Amino acid sequence: MDADILRLVLFLAGVGLILGIYFWDRHKKINVRVNAIHKAERRQRENSTEPERRQEPVWDSDSDEVSGTEETDDLDETLKELGAIVEQKRAERKVLRPAEQTAFEFSHAGDTLAADKLHKPVPKKILQLNIMARSKAISGDALMRAARDLQLEYGEMEIFHRYAESGNHEPVFSMASLVEPGTFPLDAMTGFATPGVTLFAQLPGPLDGAETFKQMLAAAQRLAALLDAELLDQTRSVLSRQTIEHIREEISEHSRLVRIARS
Repeated sequence: MDADILRLVLFLAGVGLILGIYFWDRHKKINVRVNAIHKAERRQRENSTEPERRQEPVWDSDSDEVSGTEETDDLDETLKELGAIVEQKRAERKVLRPAEQTAFEFSHAGDTLAADKLHKPVPKKILQLNIMARSKAISGDALMRAARDLQLEYGEMEIFHRYAESGNHEPVFSMASLVEPGTFPLDAMTGFATPGVTLFAQLPGPLDGAETFKQMLAAAQRLAALLDAELLDQTRSVLSRQTIEHIREEISEHSRLVRIARS
């Protein structure tokens, strides 16, 4: 499992949380302004017997002084920055590593075409499910008990993995903390706590895509039950039956593309 995949998974999970906090805070500030204006209007009506005195709106002491236009600019700037980061991540994943570059790069045109056919890239797909605490954080001790129950092994990148029964040491899926850098301190789990964990897998993997998702979904459902937590999709929405079927359809399409690339 590539460490870049873990960083990408945590990045995408964090984007949803950041935007949610931003819009909640913006909505709160707008409500403060509206309430302040309403208070000013009431004062003006009460003092209508003195027309020569103009009642200015009085802002509450905890209201933000930034204008609505500036807030819109801040939002646009934030979205632009997030968009730029996502595009950069996509671009980085599209660039072939040196080991993946064709050996016929400087050959004649005919040889280059043949090399392209021989080295057709196999499409990758990331599966992700999130388990979030309902109220208080999930303790390290509870996570250790759940990991043992689900036969998850602590290993590479300091996170937990489910390995195929065939003995292949490539993980079927992995479990990381939703708090960056996503690792678990194995020697200090008693004092560890996290608001949630994420299960993720990269396809193609050691098992068929459908079987990988079957095991991953069963583990996520069991984790949610053991930890009294909520099972969410990669956008942190409640994982519905419709979403599950949609993921299965995406896996089926991905498997078809992999077969074409390998043929």
